[in-house]
Amino acid sequence: MKKLLVSVAALSLIAGCSDKGADQDGDGTITSEEVAKEMNKVTLEPGEWENTVEIVDVKIDGLPEGMPAGVMDRMKGNVTTSKSCITKEQAENPGAQFFAAQEETKCEVKKFDMSGGAVSSEMTCNDMGGAPGSMTMKMDGQYGPSSYDMTMNMVGGAAGMKMNITAKSNGKRIGSCPNG
Repeated sequence: MKKLLVSVAALSLIAGCSDKGADQDGDGTITSEEVAKEMNKVTLEPGEWENTVEIVDVKIDGLPEGMPAGVMDRMKGNVTTSKSCITKEQAENPGAQFFAAQEETKCEVKKFDMSGGAVSSEMTCNDMGGAPGSMTMKMDGQYGPSSYDMTMNMVGGAAGMKMNITAKSNGKRIGSCPNG
């Protein structure tokens, strides 16, 4: 689950902007190519970025028998921080990373609107890194060339379980990439 949250946050970081949204041809379907075009419009600063994801709320129905009591409460407030290096080439072509992530997770973008520093998006994934089931993720927040701040809500389920997770994600450029 942490890997999925961090991946979603990374996709948010490298997103782009447009007044029309990603559905450039107006056919009601947002393709990978349309999202990549939008993402490549962003002015992203290359360098080392620190990305943080905090789980704000967790609701899971249908937990398997024998699951320790309070497991959901222990997830709340869990913070995952990672650092990544965005090269000049990646900053100039962030859409390329979106293609790779979408192929791995089999996600369909339902909404992708970014303008004036605000973002609102929705996607449904049917294979979260090999895990069965599906999940719909909605993200809202703000972004800029050196930082972002998002709230994510993920609803889904598999094997008799239903989940509803709310998380906050933020990132900022913290300097130049370390050597090597």
